[in-house]
Amino acid sequence: MIVRMKLGDTQICLLVTTVPAIVLGALFLGFFSPRYDYLGHFWAGYGGTLGACMVWMRIPPPERLAVRGELEVLFVCMGCIALGAVTEVTIFRIAKFDEIDFCSQSLGAVLAGISATNVLTARQAGAREFDRGLIAGIVFLRAGGCFAVA
Repeated sequence: MIVRMKLGDTQICLLVTTVPAIVLGALFLGFFSPRYDYLGHFWAGYGGTLGACMVWMRIPPPERLAVRGELEVLFVCMGCIALGAVTEVTIFRIAKFDEIDFCSQSLGAVLAGISATNVLTARQAGAREFDRGLIAGIVFLRAGGCFAVA
């Protein structure tokens, strides 16, 4: 007997926000296994950008998100990439600017922007879906911080 499950908004939100980062994280571990900091920077960029997008998408009314949501996610994503460049040059300059770390952060930020637009368009996401996306972003940011210093 085949059991068919209908995915609700919560399950779709969690799948959209976690599966891509976990799959690409596994690829990072496969290709750069001795360098855990690359995975850490990827997950930190992903988590920080996903969290920022989820917070930003709770601010405007749903009508504006329906019209300009993707454009606003793009601006938040570009801002997070710029913030990653600034922090890499200033706060984390102790270890010198590492282009691969910055690239990993930026790749995570772009993937988070794609995931955020998918949450935005998945059945007119509500505040609870944005909250769950924010929690997923915080978890990935924390995991990225742990791997980046390991």
